[in-house]
Amino acid sequence: MTPPTDPYQAVTHPDPYPYYAQLRARGGLHRVPGFGPWIAADAATVRAVLSSEHCRVRPRAEPVPPHLVGTAAGALFGRLVRMNDGGPFPTVKETLSRTLTEALREVQLESHRQAARLFAKPSLSRLPDAALQLPVLVLGSLLGFPEDTLEASVQDVDAYVRSVAGPPVRSEGAARLHARVADCFRSTARTAFTAGLMAGPGPEDLRVPNAVGLLTQAYEATAGLLGATLRAFAREPSLREQVSRGECSLDDVVQEAARHDAPVQNTRRFTHSAATVAGVELEAGATVVVVLAAANRDPLVNPQPDTFLPRRAGRQTFTFGLGAHACPGPLVATAMASAAAARVLASGLDLTPLAGPVTWRASTNTRVLGGP
Repeated sequence: MTPPTDPYQAVTHPDPYPYYAQLRARGGLHRVPGFGPWIAADAATVRAVLSSEHCRVRPRAEPVPPHLVGTAAGALFGRLVRMNDGGPFPTVKETLSRTLTEALREVQLESHRQAARLFAKPSLSRLPDAALQLPVLVLGSLLGFPEDTLEASVQDVDAYVRSVAGPPVRSEGAARLHARVADCFRSTARTAFTAGLMAGPGPEDLRVPNAVGLLTQAYEATAGLLGATLRAFAREPSLREQVSRGECSLDDVVQEAARHDAPVQNTRRFTHSAATVAGVELEAGATVVVVLAAANRDPLVNPQPDTFLPRRAGRQTFTFGLGAHACPGPLVATAMASAAAARVLASGLDLTPLAGPVTWRASTNTRVLGGP
């Protein structure tokens, strides 16, 4: 098997982990031939980069990707907490985090309801599409989207995500999502979830786009987490018995899947001026690719890193990030993936083929099962 040549290729490689081990073994910030950005792969360096005040989420000269400038997708992108540092955005994130935590029970109930519909008669060929639909249906319902708009919302989220990945995809999906969420915020019959998003601190003009951001950011990440969980059951047949005997819970399996085969394999950071990060002098305008999936398997933080241990003691997972831009809803993602996995397992679907070669959705950072 030909190994990947850079972290972006690794995301959809059949087995990127030997390559990640090589990157991790080099330690510190480093570069590889033919790949421009700096690379952080070991746990200590990943932690240093994600915690550094000098490492920003967007390049200084490109707050919005050039191909999105002047579009509805660009307007949405530029107002997301995830894509901005400082200013009013931390207070908006506090509201998102609090509301998601308070709504966890609602998320669990809605996840089981939607999973029952999506995975009523699951098949391996339909799993990828159903996995992508799940987070939009769950979060869209909690926001108050009319039932008859949920399927269209999935298509709009997909169009937005693809447009961010690069041209030539252009769509008004972002505008439709913004309008749909704005209607929910204005409704006199607004849901408790939407009311929670409205009640917290932060500018009102950032609340609607960041509610949309919950849909777009959960889309591939949750689907990837479900795929990693089902592949774990396919590769480790004893997991079903461990869960049935109460030796571990389904949530334990999902959390270990998030570490062992991270749905978000890497993220990026950018320096706006020359700075010392993790002991290395970085030039102004440097790009750092932070290989979260490699750090998850660093034996210095997770002993026996290549072994799948659902009851792993002291598990350290970098998949959801850390610091100012850590994911606001890891428990929500786990709840959605757990509900779907439970339904698929209960159906008796033969998952054995997932232990072998599979296809992956095209991406340079998320590892998501593709179609047949």
